[in-house]
Amino acid sequence: MLIGQDFDKIETTIFGYKFLEINALFGDTIILIVALFLAYKVSKFTLQTPFFINWKWFFIVFGIGFFAGGLSHFVFLYWGISGRYVSWYFGIIAVYFVERAIISIYPNENWQKRFVIFFKIKLLLAILAVTYVCVFLDISEDPQKGLIVPGINSIIGLGITLGFLGYYYQKTITNSFKYLWISALVLIPSAFVQSKKINFHQWFDRNDVSHILLIISLIIYYKAIKGYNEHLKET
Repeated sequence: MLIGQDFDKIETTIFGYKFLEINALFGDTIILIVALFLAYKVSKFTLQTPFFINWKWFFIVFGIGFFAGGLSHFVFLYWGISGRYVSWYFGIIAVYFVERAIISIYPNENWQKRFVIFFKIKLLLAILAVTYVCVFLDISEDPQKGLIVPGINSIIGLGITLGFLGYYYQKTITNSFKYLWISALVLIPSAFVQSKKINFHQWFDRNDVSHILLIISLIIYYKAIKGYNEHLKET
């Protein structure tokens, strides 16, 4: 176990080519599979309102983005830091789908429109900011800096939608929305493990811990979505 520093990256040689962090690719592939499965489950709901459609696209974009991130780790020796860019953009877009899903059922139409405008502006600013990072900044020595913009974007967007509005909908619509803010709490240990660089093993590092917590969060998201679908069928 290492705290405060990372293990050496796992190297794998396939047909004479060297690859890194195959464990990251494995974990991100599992996230992709789980996310696509949940997207399929949501698409099977009888009611296909903007709420469910946006959640379906969130799962799809989120899963593809993480798989792209895992692949960029795997082929880092050939793609370099530029291979990470795709996953950063996908992460920003995935959050936007969550925002649109949650806002689509806000009861006040005027405030709903204001929220939509706010999240569209935030999306544009986040994309411009991450583009600036990709084009003008040299983060090859510390690729984690590239996650600052997507991270801030997620904290703001998910804090408002999963946290504040999740609690509000729990009180005003159906109790199943409590799982939205619970899912946010599940990810808190991930931030601690990442910031302190707590690595349990070379084959199970801090990123692998985050992958497990993310998968749990995805399942909890689905529980909230399914609960709302059942609520609509009963009303």
